[in-house]
Amino acid sequence: MKPLLIDLDYTLTDSFMIKEINAPYFNNTHHFHKDYEIVLVKESSGKRIIGDHVESFSDGDLVLVGPDLPHAWLNEKEYYEGRNDLHARSAVIYLRKTWLENEILRLPQTVRLRKLLENARRGVKFTGGVRERMGRLASEIYFAEGLKKTVSLFSILYELSETEEYQLLSSSNYLNMYNEQETVRLNHVYEYVMKNFSTQIRLEEAASVANMSPNAFCRYFKKQTQKNFFWFVNEIRIGHACKLLQQNELNISQVCYESGFQSLTNFNKFFKRITGKSPLVYRRDTAS
Repeated sequence: MKPLLIDLDYTLTDSFMIKEINAPYFNNTHHFHKDYEIVLVKESSGKRIIGDHVESFSDGDLVLVGPDLPHAWLNEKEYYEGRNDLHARSAVIYLRKTWLENEILRLPQTVRLRKLLENARRGVKFTGGVRERMGRLASEIYFAEGLKKTVSLFSILYELSETEEYQLLSSSNYLNMYNEQETVRLNHVYEYVMKNFSTQIRLEEAASVANMSPNAFCRYFKKQTQKNFFWFVNEIRIGHACKLLQQNELNISQVCYESGFQSLTNFNKFFKRITGKSPLVYRRDTAS
């Protein structure tokens, strides 16, 4: 499906909005909106899509998304099987764009915040100690009332704007080509891939999900995501392989086939192209 433009449920006087999500899985279609969004994943795993960037996420994932930047957190298929040991919990803060840009950024003390919001146009993933501090601050802001809630928000924005431990996600030349009138078929394709990446994915089936011919689908997918369809599939597979390698329960050959690859040679080739490391080196580095 193409990402949906959604309206956030603010009241007329709200400058920001806090949500706590606790569900069996993230009911999260590929979408975008006009405001800024901070997402802290407390418990869950799967694939995160920000613009043209695809990556695995897990507990502690902390991301800032800017206005009109398509995004989704997609759980792995096990989350949809009704298992009692899997949960999706997150804290989400929506920040009204007009409030931040027209009022807060007018203050001379907000130079670092201005840089943070510029980076948010590409999506920002935070690493290091700020994630732990955000866990505490997210709990504080959820239960705070009145002015204390606003003070907590500025504490969060201060922490995010001061840290140097972050990564920009979407490529600098990524443009959101979607609009409110477009269809929603790309979400069906993402759902198909997430449910079937560990088996043999066929181009004809993916095209059928999008209600297109294979040739038309390939052109469509490349135009919308700036990626070849099977490159996207392999990104999803390698992300899953990284998770399995970190768990250190399967040997590399087992990880290869569990992730949907049909040959160890192809697995090693794509793993190194996408991560810059061989599976063996990746396992050793993450173990240390």
